[in-house]
Amino acid sequence: MGGAATVSIRGMTAADLDFATALTRAAGWASESMDSFAAFLAHDASGCFIAEAGGEKAGVCISTKYSRSGFIGELVVSRHLRLLGIGHLLFQKALDYLLAAGLENILLDGDLNAVSFYEKLGFRKICRSLRFRGKFKGKKYDHIRALRQEELDRVCGLDREFFGDDRSFFLRRRLESFPRKCLVAEREGQIKGWIMARPGDGLLAVGPWAALAPEEAAPLLEHLASEHGTEALRVGVLDSNSEAARLLRSWPGLQEGIHSWRMVRGPSARLGDHPALYAIGSGAKG
Repeated sequence: MGGAATVSIRGMTAADLDFATALTRAAGWASESMDSFAAFLAHDASGCFIAEAGGEKAGVCISTKYSRSGFIGELVVSRHLRLLGIGHLLFQKALDYLLAAGLENILLDGDLNAVSFYEKLGFRKICRSLRFRGKFKGKKYDHIRALRQEELDRVCGLDREFFGDDRSFFLRRRLESFPRKCLVAEREGQIKGWIMARPGDGLLAVGPWAALAPEEAAPLLEHLASEHGTEALRVGVLDSNSEAARLLRSWPGLQEGIHSWRMVRGPSARLGDHPALYAIGSGAKG
C-alpha cells in the first residue's frame, strides 16, 4: 500500500477483537489476549480506537479513564503500514480523549525508541517499568487460598488506596473470568495480600500483586506458580519498588527483559507507585 492511502480513526467494536488480538500477538505481546480487549470495550468503548488505511484495519490504541487519572496503552500498528504515521494519529486521538475528560494525570509505558516522541507531547519519565518472564516450581502455603466473592469489596478498597485510583471494574471482571487465578493471603481472619493473573498467549500475566507486609509477597507468587507450574509467568513491576525487583531477580527461572519507561503528563506520578503494590499488572487494567 502506498503512502497516499487515506488514514482514518474510528471507535473499536466487538467485531475488531480478533484483529486487535492478532495484532498484539504478531508484535510479540504475549501477555495480551482477546479478553483484555473485551474488558476495555466493556469498561469504556469510547476510549478504544481502531485505525484504518485505505479501508484496511491498520492499528489499535486504548485509553483507559479512571476518576482522576488515565492511561494510554495497547498502541500497535501493522508492520507493513508503519510508515504512514498511523501510530502518532492513534496516540493523539487517545490523548485528546483523556484530556477532554479533564483528568489530572495521564500515564503510559513508553518503549525506549518512543520516549522522545512522548516527551515532545509533555510527558516526563518517572521510573523504569521492568518485565520478567519464566517458570519456577513454586510452593504451596496453608494461609493462601482462592479469593471469595464476598471479599472483593475489601480488596478493591485496598487496591484503590495502593493503586491511587479506582480500577475495581477490572478486578471484579478478573475474579469473574478467572477465579482459580485470584488468591489471597489470610492470617487471623484478615487479608494480608492478594495476587491475580490472567491467561495470555502461552503464559500467565500476573498482577495486581499486593502485600500489606513484605513477608507476604513471595508466598503469594510462589503459591500461584505452584498451581500453574506448566505455564510461564509474565510479571511487570516498577523499579521504584526495589523490593519487588529484588524478589523477581532472586528467583531462578525468571528472566528480566527489556524495560520501558513509566511516563506521566501531569503533576503526579502516584498511579501504581506504592510499596505494598508489587506488580501493578497493567497500568491500564490491572
